[in-house]
Amino acid sequence: MQTLARSQAEASTRRSRVLDLLLAVAVGFVAALAKRYLDWRLGIPGSGGVGWIAVLVAGSLVNPRRGMAVVAGLSMAVWGVPVGLGHSLAYNATLYGIAAAAIEALRIIRLPIARWWGSAATGAVVHVAKYAVIVGNAWLSGIIRNFEIYGMLAALRNHIVFGVAGGLAGWGAWRIGRRSARWLAGRFS
Repeated sequence: MQTLARSQAEASTRRSRVLDLLLAVAVGFVAALAKRYLDWRLGIPGSGGVGWIAVLVAGSLVNPRRGMAVVAGLSMAVWGVPVGLGHSLAYNATLYGIAAAAIEALRIIRLPIARWWGSAATGAVVHVAKYAVIVGNAWLSGIIRNFEIYGMLAALRNHIVFGVAGGLAGWGAWRIGRRSARWLAGRFS
């Protein structure tokens, strides 16, 4: 477990910081596009999170340098305005900045995100963090003073399930990309 984390960290230190920053900004852009265009409008709270969570998880696996997940989340917030996510920059920064900070926090406590179950847990935590921001905002603004606890718990359950699905999708995309890169390197070397 530790050797995988070390090899990822060593790979990111071989790249320049500028390249890692550009990669994080690109991940944020793709995540904003995924949030905008991979939302299947199922009418189920949390169902739109699978795409953007998958992109952030895969991006964090490709770019494990400390702080880059937050850069990607804030980049997603900035790109979210012209892409048309329908929120202000400040609200996007709160939603996706905190969600991406959750990825960094899980890395700090050494959750093995490169394992399928680590990515699933990461996706769940990221989506619950975003859900907490939404519920907290609604609570503070007085929208849900008489909200049924069952509705909140059902929405929380959905956010966990779709977060796990997004984490697994991101892990799967990363694994496929890694294997494809190895196969291509073997073909052309």
